[in-house]
Amino acid sequence: MDKEIKYIALYDIPGRNLRVSSPAAISKIDYIGDSIVKAGFKLHLISPSWLYDEVKNKFFFKRSTSDLGHNKKITFSSGFSFSGKWTRFLKIFYSLLWLFFFLLRNAKKNEKIIVYHSPWLCLPILWAKRIKKFNLILEVEEIYSDVSSLHPYFDKLEIKIFKAADSFLFSTDLLVDKIGNSKPNYVIYGSYSVSEILAEPEKTNKIHLLYAGIIDQIKAGAFNAIESAVFLNENYVLHVIGFGEVDILKKRIEEINATSKCKIVFDGSLSGNDYIQYCQKCHIGLSTQKMEGKYLETSFPSKILSYMGMGLRVVSGQIDCVEKSKIHKEIFFYKEDFPEEIARAIQKIDVNLPYNGREAITMLDKEFIEGLRTNILR
Repeated sequence: MDKEIKYIALYDIPGRNLRVSSPAAISKIDYIGDSIVKAGFKLHLISPSWLYDEVKNKFFFKRSTSDLGHNKKITFSSGFSFSGKWTRFLKIFYSLLWLFFFLLRNAKKNEKIIVYHSPWLCLPILWAKRIKKFNLILEVEEIYSDVSSLHPYFDKLEIKIFKAADSFLFSTDLLVDKIGNSKPNYVIYGSYSVSEILAEPEKTNKIHLLYAGIIDQIKAGAFNAIESAVFLNENYVLHVIGFGEVDILKKRIEEINATSKCKIVFDGSLSGNDYIQYCQKCHIGLSTQKMEGKYLETSFPSKILSYMGMGLRVVSGQIDCVEKSKIHKEIFFYKEDFPEEIARAIQKIDVNLPYNGREAITMLDKEFIEGLRTNILR
């Protein structure tokens, strides 16, 4: 199939650190982009993302298009390497203006264009759609006016772009009813990637638990996980890897290990095959972020998919976006946000029974690619 799909997002090539972008967003954009190609289309990724303030090696970056191979290419906007409060505004304004004129020149009437929803992109997308009449597929990961409003003006733009969208890609089932249940849509929780089996848990009497991810006291996932160790016996070992508020975490681990029968091991931050091997040596992955906060309505915990894709069983708080998902039967839930409850959910799992979360992730992957081919991009 020769049809090209334009996919607009604030994106940078992983590892470059030139343009404003989110690592979590990049991971999902990469997955959706690969799925578009697997569905039989060509992918044109378009990034109007502006340059970080720290970029100072040259004053102006020209628009560039690169062939990524495998029916994929990427276009980056031109931009200035300004820094400072007022010049930063000019830098952002220029990138958004660039996107508007890019669409005026390149978008076609009724052409299907995917846009990764961001408050910044609303205005140029709305203007360009009004003129060029393209078909807008809006990928919504969260409702920014609910979670982290930039300004009342952007909140109004967000409502307008939801109304203007012709179809949606949603991050949770809850968003379907909240925004667009009357329009074509597809729910994609995250990256449905299955990792190659690089390691297995050691054949011992120990049950190895894992928390992998950002360490912070706001969502408190790592802190909730280590507190559950107090209520587990010597048959369990809890492994923690990640980055963030490490010093605070390590201090609390020392205090818990002084009295707890279940010992906790912190092994820093890992990536690539080292990360996969480390995780696959464990039996159970813990998704233990706080069970309160508006972000839970629209944000599916990506670590659940990651754990399952590596073959781990998953313990999670019984939050709506997970409980109402297609994979809820694969999850071991706890109902109350207390360490004792997390420990009880862990203790109910028999790691000797057959389990293969990888099959569930593989099925979601196949369904999504087919959904793109026959519904969203048809």
